[in-house]
Formats: sequence, C-alpha cells, structure tokens
Amino acid sequence: MSEITKSKSFEIEERKFELTLTSFENAIALFIYEETPRIGTFGVSVPGTSIMPASTLYITGAKNEHYAKIIGERLATKLQKLVLISLSIEDIDNELIVELLQRIETTFFDNKNEN
Repeated sequence: MSEITKSKSFEIEERKFELTLTSFENAIALFIYEETPRIGTFGVSVPGTSIMPASTLYITGAKNEHYAKIIGERLATKLQKLVLISLSIEDIDNELIVELLQRIETTFFDNKNEN
C-alpha cells in the first residue's frame, strides 16, 4: 500500500465535500464532511457473513444515522473490512448519498487489487 491516508475534495451541486480515508490492514476510517473538518455521526460497520448481514454500531450523533449506515455497511461488505465512518453533512438526501458513494468507490477503491 503506497499511502495510508488519502484526501479528496468533491463538488456536487455547488456544494464542496471533503473526504479523508485512512487504510489499515483490517479496516478503513472514512471521514466525510462539508466545509469545516469535524466529527459527525460516527459509527462502526462490520461486514456481513453468510449467516449475518452487515451491521453498524453508532458511537455518537444521530442526525445522519441512516446515511452513515448505508455508506459504512456497503463499504464493509465490498471490502470485507471493518469501517469506521464519520458523516457531517447538512441537508442530506438519498440522491446525494448515491453520488457520494459513487465518488468514494471510484476514487478510492476501483482499479485496485488491494483491500
């Protein structure tokens, strides 16, 4: 693995989003925020198994629980790693989450053989 921590900025519908990803052998930590770096809704997602679906435990925050769960569990399942996720975004909806997920996956995880 060349870089342990990577950052990326995105603009979606004239809103600026910052993403910081830290990779570990068995986990990733993903921080998503708008404008000011801050911890938002924070959770830990674990990948599913053949008998249990992926699940998320929330550490703090409730504002974006549903959206943190979507992102965390999708990445945990895709990567088969533990995912620590912090989501601090105002005015969030399903379309924005879909766009963010696409950007996250293509920027950080596509065309890579390493997990």
